[in-house]
Amino acid sequence: MKQIHDFDKYHQSILSHRLKLSSFTLVAGYPLFLIADISMLRSLDNPAYVFPLALVHLLGMLMSVCYLVFFQNLHANILSISYIALYIVQGAFSSFNSYQQEGNVYAYLIILLACAALLPIRPGLYNILAGTAHALLLSGLYLYFPGAFSIIMLINVTGGMIVSAVINLSFYHYLRKDFHSQMQLQEEKRNFKSLFFANPQPVVLICLETENIILHNKQAGQFFGINPDSSASFSLTSFFPDQKEQEALLEQLRNEVKIENYITHNRFQDANWMMLNFELLSYNKIDALLISVTDVTNFKRIEQELQEHASRDALTGTFNRRAGIQYIENLLQQGVHPFCLCFVDVNDLKQVNDIHGHNEGDQLIQLIASTIASTLTEDDCLFRHGGDEFIILLPAKDRSQAMGFVSILQYKLTLLNDTKIKAYPIAASFGIHDYAPGSTLTVTEMIELADQEMYRSKQKQKEDLFQ
Repeated sequence: MKQIHDFDKYHQSILSHRLKLSSFTLVAGYPLFLIADISMLRSLDNPAYVFPLALVHLLGMLMSVCYLVFFQNLHANILSISYIALYIVQGAFSSFNSYQQEGNVYAYLIILLACAALLPIRPGLYNILAGTAHALLLSGLYLYFPGAFSIIMLINVTGGMIVSAVINLSFYHYLRKDFHSQMQLQEEKRNFKSLFFANPQPVVLICLETENIILHNKQAGQFFGINPDSSASFSLTSFFPDQKEQEALLEQLRNEVKIENYITHNRFQDANWMMLNFELLSYNKIDALLISVTDVTNFKRIEQELQEHASRDALTGTFNRRAGIQYIENLLQQGVHPFCLCFVDVNDLKQVNDIHGHNEGDQLIQLIASTIASTLTEDDCLFRHGGDEFIILLPAKDRSQAMGFVSILQYKLTLLNDTKIKAYPIAASFGIHDYAPGSTLTVTEMIELADQEMYRSKQKQKEDLFQ
């Protein structure tokens, strides 16, 4: 019942608006009708035709004035129906008057079609009004012009009235359909807003044409720091300051409509991460982009910790073999800068394990690793190759600089031995391979060459010690 009542109000508002326009048109156009009536009165020898026509024009103007004066004070529906009924009756009378002069009833048919299309009242009511006027017209023609009245005229006039009834039905049905579509659209809009503002995650809606924000919920306001003063400056660029990234995203959206789990930095809060879900939709007949946001900073932190844990050696805390090999491969892929690879082997680890136990052997490995780590610069990298072997990466260093680095390490190990911190010698052997851009050696081959040099160095140390 409420929908019927709402449609009646909607329908009446359209009728009132169109009747006002028609009334303004008739009042404004009456001077032209008056000039035409005076001109016909002078030129035609049939006052019985001109005077009724002038009376129709005058009544139409007066009726329009009355409607404009009283349409707000009287019941709008009754006033509208009365106006339309008088309009149709005037058309029938005008056509009857024209028949005696011109022999046609075109004015009646034109008015019927105009009322049916422009002023579509309820089809049943329209059929009553049009049928009554139609009966009066045909009766008048039959009584006053019996010789001229024919079956063909009856069929033509009645056919025109039926066509107007069909047009009225079609336009009235269109108004109902349009009303229900608008109601459904408003209901969907209300539901969308309810879900939008009830969403526990930050959500924003951005106009694609202007790229400015249309809606944002409370969570988005808190997450991004949006307030009434700053909302105007918040746009799609706030998410993607990189124009190329933004254009690539929009192009992907045009093809796929929806993008999920897009992870990016949160530029509103440094070092934070967010996961974005995008969806193209129509809002208030404009193309819009719905963005829902999930703060994944904790997940990214855990992921980084897991990655860090997976790339670290449990005993020494240095990078493990997998992470170290990947680091070397990255340097080789760049291939634009020289670097040195230093192979390190802890001396006499087996002897320490046999005499002092494996726990002491682990401590020796840790001590060597910490000594090397304390000597590294920010760009250098140390990883455990396995057992008592380590590899040091020295980016952007040539062979002489790498040998200087090894000399410093040897000096530090000598100082450790001087402190008598251990009951056995703390020593390591080193082998260096220097990479030059353009080299075709693989990672394995480079490590093998450094290992061979380390072995030669160790042999030389034994020979010197023996001598």
